[in-house]
Parts: sequence; C-alpha cells; structure tokens
Amino acid sequence: MTLAALCGPFGWPGSGLAAPKPVPLPSFDGPAPDPNALPGGSRPAPPGPRQPYEYENPAEWLRNRPQPQRHEVAAAMLSPKAKVPGTWEHCLKRWQDYQLKKAAELSKHHRNPGSKRPSRVLPWDKWLRQYIPNQGNDNQGKAFVKHLVERLKLGANHGWQTELHVPEANRYYDLANVELGLLYEVKSGRGIDAGELARDKALLEIERGKPNPRQLVYLFPDQPSKKAKKLLKEAGISYAVLPAQKRLINPGGTDPGGTAPGGADPGGADPGGADPDDSGPNGGGTPKGGPQGGGPRGGASADDTLRAPDQYQAPAPAPAEIADSGDTPEEAAELRQVNQQLAADSGHPDLAQDLGGVDFSTLELRYVSDTYHNGSGVQYAFKADALPADEQSFGGRRAAQLASDSFFVWLELPPSAFTVNLNPDEPNRIIDEKFGQTDAGRVLLEADLAMKKSVAKFIHPDTPGGKKYWDSLWGETKCVSMRQWIVPDTATVRDNGNELYILDAPLLVKMESEVIETPGVGGDTGCGQQDEASTQHNESVYRTTILPQIQKAVNHAPEYADLRRVYASRVAAEWFRKRSAGKHTAYSDLIGKGDISRWASREKWTPREVFDRYVQSYKNGEFKVKHTTTEGNVVYTRTYVYGGVDFSQIDQNRLSATKFAKDHPALTATARNALHEPSGEGRDVWLGGQTTAVPLAEAFAGPDPATSKPLFYVLGAVPLTAWLVTGGMLLWRRRANSPARAGR
Repeated sequence: MTLAALCGPFGWPGSGLAAPKPVPLPSFDGPAPDPNALPGGSRPAPPGPRQPYEYENPAEWLRNRPQPQRHEVAAAMLSPKAKVPGTWEHCLKRWQDYQLKKAAELSKHHRNPGSKRPSRVLPWDKWLRQYIPNQGNDNQGKAFVKHLVERLKLGANHGWQTELHVPEANRYYDLANVELGLLYEVKSGRGIDAGELARDKALLEIERGKPNPRQLVYLFPDQPSKKAKKLLKEAGISYAVLPAQKRLINPGGTDPGGTAPGGADPGGADPGGADPDDSGPNGGGTPKGGPQGGGPRGGASADDTLRAPDQYQAPAPAPAEIADSGDTPEEAAELRQVNQQLAADSGHPDLAQDLGGVDFSTLELRYVSDTYHNGSGVQYAFKADALPADEQSFGGRRAAQLASDSFFVWLELPPSAFTVNLNPDEPNRIIDEKFGQTDAGRVLLEADLAMKKSVAKFIHPDTPGGKKYWDSLWGETKCVSMRQWIVPDTATVRDNGNELYILDAPLLVKMESEVIETPGVGGDTGCGQQDEASTQHNESVYRTTILPQIQKAVNHAPEYADLRRVYASRVAAEWFRKRSAGKHTAYSDLIGKGDISRWASREKWTPREVFDRYVQSYKNGEFKVKHTTTEGNVVYTRTYVYGGVDFSQIDQNRLSATKFAKDHPALTATARNALHEPSGEGRDVWLGGQTTAVPLAEAFAGPDPATSKPLFYVLGAVPLTAWLVTGGMLLWRRRANSPARAGR
C-alpha cells in the first residue's frame, strides 16, 4: 500500500499499463497560446483548412510479397525479429496466428455441427493488405500528435507535456497542461478505444465534484465515426476536429529489421520474396506490362485500375479500398474482423480501418487529371454513395475493374463500335465483333434486355399503374409496338484544361412506333393490323405513363448500375480522346489502336446468348395474365418492345469556373484529398488514385541534395580557387611594394 501511494504522485503507471514513449515537445517563441482559444476553451479558434502531416510505415516494403512457404513460416517463429513490427518475420508470425485461429474455429464447428460454420480463411494477398497499414499505426498516431503540437503551438516552455499519467484513472493522455487543467486525447483515426473510454469516465466522475475540474477533450483529424460520437456523448466527453490529411512518405518502404531488400537474410536464411527489381515492392510499384492475368475472365488486381501498360500504380485509397472491400459480404465481414484484431495487436484498436461505409455498387469514375509527375501519369477519383458504418462494403474490385476496363475499351475502339441492337428482325447486327468481346459490350446488351423486363414490370395489369395503362389504350387488341433505345443525355462537366470533373452523367431513353416482321407472342407481327388512330393514341399513353418510369429506372435503379458505371468511364475516355488530338497525353498511344486483348471480358458470355434470351422474351412474353369477366377471358400480351443502346455520340454541358465554384465549392479539395485517404462531399465517398510512367521511388523522390552531384564540388571549387589566387596575388603585391622591401 505504501509503494502504491508513492507511485501515484510520481506518475508511475498502475498494474498492467505500460508507459508509452513521450513525443518530444519543442519550445515556441512568443507568448503562450490563449487557453480560451484552444480546443476545449471558452471560445475556441476556427480549426482552419485541412493540413497535411507525414508518417512512415515500416511494413510498406512488404507489399506484393508472395505467399510464404511452410519452412519460411517455421523459421520466422524462431527469429527474434518476429517481435519487430514491419519485419518479414513479424508478418509471418501474425499470418501463422491467424491461420491457427481459423483452424480452431473450424475444429470447434466440427465438434458442434449445429453451430454456424466459420467464414473462410482469407487468401494471403488480402490478409497482407490488412497487416501492412496496421504496422504504421504507432507512427501515424505520433505524427498526428506532433502535427497538433506545431499547429497549436503547445510548447514545452508553455507548460505542455506528452503522455501525462493520471493515476486516478490509471491513464496516459497524449497532451496535457497541468496548470491549465487541459487533457487532450489525440486520435489520428475516426474511432475510439473502449477500454480507454471506461477510464475516462472514471476520471470525469472524480473531477465532477471539484471547484476547478480538469477538462478532457478528444482531438480528431476528421469527424469521428457515428459510433464514436455516440459513445463520447454518453460519456459526457467533448471533442474537436482539426482537419488534417495523413500522407505516407515511404511508399517503397525499407526493411526495419535488417532483412535484405530482396528478402535474403544477411544471416543466410532466405525468408522468400522477389528479387529487388522494379517489379517488386522495393522497386516502388506495380510492374510495367499492363494488367496481370488479363484476357478473357482474367483476375487482374486492383493495382491495374486505370493503369496503362507502361505505367505504375501509386499507393492510394482507390486501389487499397478496392482490394480490401471483399468480393462477398461474408469475405467483407472476415476482413473487418482481421483488421480489428491487427489494430488491437498494434496497440491502437481505435485505428482499425473502417472497411464499411462505401456502396461499391454505385461506384463511378468522376474525376481525371492528365498530369506530369516526373513522367506521364494520371490522377483519378471514383465517387460512390456512402453506407452506414455498420454495413459491410463489398464488390469494390468488380466495380472498379468494370469502370477501368471499359475506360480503356472506349479508348481503343472507334466510337462507331459503341452501339448494340436487340431486334428480332436483325440477328446479324447485334454488336461490333471486338466490342462483343468486352464487358462494356456485355453491359450494354444486358441493359437493353433489362429494359424489356422493366417495361413488363411497369405495364403488368395486376399493378395499379399497369391496370391504368391498359384501361387507357384504344383498339380491340390494345397493341403497342415501338423501338426503344438508350442514349447519353447531356453530361455536365467542369473542364479546366488539365482536369475533368464529371458532375452529372444522365442517360436518356428514346422511343418511336415501328412495326416488326418477326412474329411475337401469339404469332402476331407487331401491331400492323391496328388502325392508325389507335396506334398513335397508344403510343402517346405509353410515352406519358410508362416511358418516364423507364427513364427513371435507367438512371437510378440498381439493375442499371453497371450501365451508368461504364457510361461515366465513356465520358472520361472521350475527354482524353479529344485532348490527345492536340497534345500527347498519358493514354495517347492507346487511342484507336483497336487492341482490347488486355481488357477483354472477365465474365464468360456471348452476344448471341443474350440475343436468344431476348428473342425468347419477345416471343413468349414476360407475363401472361388471364382475367375472367362476364365477357369472357381477357389476355394481356400485346406490347412489343425492342431497341438498343447507343453510346457512339455524347454531348456535354461545360460549367464555367464561376459556376463550378458556386455549385461545387468543396469538390476540388475533395478530389485532391481523395488521393491520400477517402474523402467526402455530402453523402458521397471519393476514392482517388494515381499512375505514373516511372517507378514510384523515382516519381515521388525528393530532390537530390546539391552535395550529391559531382558538379557541385567542381563549381564550388571555382570561386574558392579564384579567391585564393586573387588573395595570393594581392598579398604578394603588397609585400613587394612595402617600404622595407623598397629600402633593400
């Protein structure tokens, strides 16, 4: 008891709480910051614009490492480096722990078959993508603390200190000023630690009865998650947001544990891995040569997103979030659990990445920038709808691959190829041969078929709208036959020369009455036997009641999401096509070449199979409804719809700089921030990325110091030599003209 009493006043940690290493605090000239203007003060200063801060991740060098062999894992278990975060050995130890955990879950299920079967083990590459960012958690947290110290001028000479231990709560606080009674808990993510929060509550209970209670404030770089806000509110703890943007400054990475760059241990043990060339993680990016695993039904990685064959993909939120999203809801849930465990292992459970919150089914390419970053490259950003944080995000890989593959197809093939046609009279004019080998072509054909099914849904006579539609038609057969097709509506964009913002990309459904020869339901060939007045009236009824519903579905319904996705990529590709006509761009070498082999369809399909499904629908109908009345049986079968999708021509409404700034004041910052972390504008989530034509280590390297250039020493020696020569001559002349020498 005596020892415990002595420990408290000196700030020693209680049982089970290790003392963190304090962040060194600088001193700042001038007066101390006004405490009332600080977060938690009576009149806190505005947080100001988002500011960047930098940190390193010791595990970045492990990106793209191949799956280890069993003997490598066994060797890692015996290595002392297995305790050093970011080393290959530490990575393998965590991988082994994960596999053993999943094996135990499966064994437990086998003993109790009635229990829920555990989710499948994640593949190595997806598990590794969760491991790597968590190894930078400690550095990220400390870097944000340093950033806030500089930003708020919390100098050691003004009474501030880091990692202050408060014995009453057995708790360390990141920043504190004892004299002011201010305690800051700094969170570089959006979450909080439940264990810390419990001790915070205990502290507030103690302070509540004091005349001058200490104040605890949580500081975040962005708005905390909904769950964090709720917990803080329930605990009575205030928080403040000082907008900040984290930036990883070692995308190539180095091994913190001493393992050689290629994976060869200096001691002789080979932990595996690729040789240190440009294709490996230490080379700084995805290898050149275009999408890997491409071709029909290939499985290219997220690193191939918008990456031309001669480019590298820089680490960024878009490829990272896409790769981490999980292909199914089950896999997404497993990814979240793994991430939370790795974050807890790192000592920062609050920094667990939120793998939810993005509805990837709505993902579209909405920003591109043709840049020159030590080599030709492109900055890009996808926009998607936000989801509640507790909902799983999945399907990002498929959505991004479709958007990216379609983008390149729009570049490679001529615009005249971008049309499809489902007309039972024209089985030989379904789709361009090359376009029919791509997923973009598949999406357009499937959308055409979906439109037929949408019509059937809206005119079904057992629905209120359908009954009203049929009751409004004229003629004995009440027949409607028309061609209906989808075309681009006017896209609203902002083109400032080097950047394109796609603000709106709507689609338009057109229709016209037409009689076709192929017999449909009941063997009839359209509405050729119906009088002209009835045909025109029925067309007008359809145009005013059904067509608006089709139009709305094409632009908003989930079954047309892929169509909207490939159209947004079409708008972006057209911008590069026109831009390349006057100057060389990052994609100039691809335009009009007609080579779609790298971006051929990932799904097995044929245009004829889609056409046959359409003809079956046309001939058999989507529904047959028989109603018994006093006048007999009435059969509703006489609506014939056929048409296509035509993306060969697009039109744009280009906003002026003034209009863009007025209507979208935050979008420029949102798109640029999206290059570093997911950002948002309203209910949207933006995920950015960047490609470059040179290896990342070269593209993002800082300028070499002058002393590293041999010419520096040559040029530096010139003035020094001249000074010595000139000084020597002056000294010689002075001595030669001195009186002493003159008298000799």
